[in-house]
Amino acid sequence: MQAKTLISSSIKSIHPVEDGNTALEMMDQYRVHHLAVVKNNFYLASISDKEIMNWDSEDDAIEDHLNNLASPHVKYNQHLFDIIEVLEKNNLSVVPVLDEKNRYLGVITSRKLMYSIAKSATIQSPGGVIVLQMNNNDYSLTEIASIVESNNTKILSSYIISIPDSTNIEVTIKLNKQDVNAIIKDFERRNYTVSASYKDEEADRDFSERYESLMRFLNP
Repeated sequence: MQAKTLISSSIKSIHPVEDGNTALEMMDQYRVHHLAVVKNNFYLASISDKEIMNWDSEDDAIEDHLNNLASPHVKYNQHLFDIIEVLEKNNLSVVPVLDEKNRYLGVITSRKLMYSIAKSATIQSPGGVIVLQMNNNDYSLTEIASIVESNNTKILSSYIISIPDSTNIEVTIKLNKQDVNAIIKDFERRNYTVSASYKDEEADRDFSERYESLMRFLNP
């Protein structure tokens, strides 16, 4: 999933000659906290409502503050994971997208990003979830996959979270099989720490209900 396929057609950019009040009105209209500042199809910066409210006057023109604004963005062909990284690192509600010549194409909203992730086949597919905890140096996806596949099961997706103030990580794997008892036992026999698992029908129903609630919230 590339950036160019996730661009929102409804959110407009703002020209640097516009003032802070105009930007705030547009943010309120689009239900975002950031806008791309664009001049002659070239992206100059990203501006937030918090930055505007810190000005001496919201009547100031955006161009008077350009030197203090950052310009986070992604290129049109960057992957979903790159978009998530830029959005998270910069605490953005929209991510500007540029073409190969650095011309502005539009923005991806955090709402659209969440919606696209939630609609993915991996999220919707039924199956068990196992959460492993380990030292970062001990992590091997090849070994984890080997254990899973030895039980005639496939990993549909995985993600890693670093545990604060430690060298440990938490590895979550989504599987294509709901009954994961045998796989958990295999992990434990190989001295893996299984910190959580989700496999029964009640958990699956709960996941489906949460998914449907998320879709109702995100669907424009």
